[in-house]
Amino acid sequence: MFYRLLAICGAICFATVAQAQSWQDDWKATLEKAKGQTLSVVIQPSQPLELILEDFTKKFGIKVDTTVSRPSSSLTRIQTEQKNGQYLWDIWLGGTSNMVNNAAPAGMLEPMEKYFILPEVKDVANWRHPELIWGESNHQVFAHLNEINYAFLRNTKILPDINLNTADGLLDPRLKGKISMRDVSVPNFGTFALATILHEKGPAFLAKFLKEQNPKIYENPQQLDAAITRGGQAVAIGLETTFWQQCRKDGGCQDVEQLPHFSVAISWGQTIPKNPPHPEATKVWLNWFLSKEGQETAVRHWAKFNSTGAVSMRKDVAPAPGHEQYLPDFTKPDQYVFVSNEKGSKEIADTIKIFKEATGQ
Repeated sequence: MFYRLLAICGAICFATVAQAQSWQDDWKATLEKAKGQTLSVVIQPSQPLELILEDFTKKFGIKVDTTVSRPSSSLTRIQTEQKNGQYLWDIWLGGTSNMVNNAAPAGMLEPMEKYFILPEVKDVANWRHPELIWGESNHQVFAHLNEINYAFLRNTKILPDINLNTADGLLDPRLKGKISMRDVSVPNFGTFALATILHEKGPAFLAKFLKEQNPKIYENPQQLDAAITRGGQAVAIGLETTFWQQCRKDGGCQDVEQLPHFSVAISWGQTIPKNPPHPEATKVWLNWFLSKEGQETAVRHWAKFNSTGAVSMRKDVAPAPGHEQYLPDFTKPDQYVFVSNEKGSKEIADTIKIFKEATGQ
C-alpha cells in the first residue's frame, strides 16, 4: 500500500512539473515568434491606453501599430473590412458595449481563452467575479475593468430645492422642460443612464418620465454639456463622465454635481477580432496585460488622467488611492446594471424600445 501511494504521489508530482514546464515552454516559444510581429490595435481615445501600450513595447520589444477611433466607428470599420475579406486587427481595446452587443452576435470575434498561457491569467480565482470578467457567454470579450459611473448630473443653481436623491424626484412637475438627455435610440451613455431607472422602477415609470417631463434630446455629448453648464437646464442624463471631469479640471462646472443614486457599472476591456494577423504578438499582449504586472500598470496610468475608474478586476491589484469608491460591490452585483455586459443587454434593448415609443424618435 505504501509503495502504491508513493507511486501515485510521484505521478502527481511528475504531472505537475510537466504541466509547469509545458506552459513555460509555450510562453518562451510565443515570445520568440512575436519578436518580428507588430501588434495591430484599435483603441478608443484614451491617453492611459496609449501609455500602457508604450510600456508593453518597452518591455517586450514588440512594436504596436495603434489606431484611435470611437467604439461605434471601430465597429463599423471592422465589420466592413471583414465583409471584404480583410482581417487587419489583433486587438480591439476600450469600452465593451459595442463588442458585446454588436460584434459578438455578428460573428466578428475570436474566443479568447485559447490565447491564454500564463497560469495567473487562466486561474479564475485571481479575478473579483469570474462571471463578470466575460462580457458575453462565448467568452469573446474580456472586461478587465468594471467601474461605477454616474450618468446623471444636476445644476445646483437651477431648482435647487428639488430632491433628486431618489428616482421619484425625477417626476417633480417643476422639472418639465428642464431636463436634457442624449438621444438613446442607439446604445450610448444616455441609454445606460435610463437603464438605471428601468432597473429600479420598471418600464411604466420610465415611460411616464419620458412622456410627462418632456426632456430635451441632443445627439452628441458636447450639446448636452453646454445645456447643463450654460443652458439653464437642471438635469443632464447621459453626459460622459470625462466631459464633467475635464470641466472641473479647467475650473468650471462648480455648480454641476453627480447624482450618486443613479449609478451604472461600465466595463472596459478587449476582444480579438476574427483571424488576427499576428497571433503570437496577440498572446504576449493579452497575457501580460491581464497579469498582475499588466493590471498594476493599467491602474497606475488610468489614475494619472482620470479621477474615477482606476480599478481592476484582479483581486491582487488594489484600486488607485481615492478610486476605491468606484469599484462595484461584487458581493451584491444585482444592484447594478452592467450596461456593457451581456447581462445588461436586455435592459439596454428594453430601454431603447421604451424611449422610441415614448418620444417618437
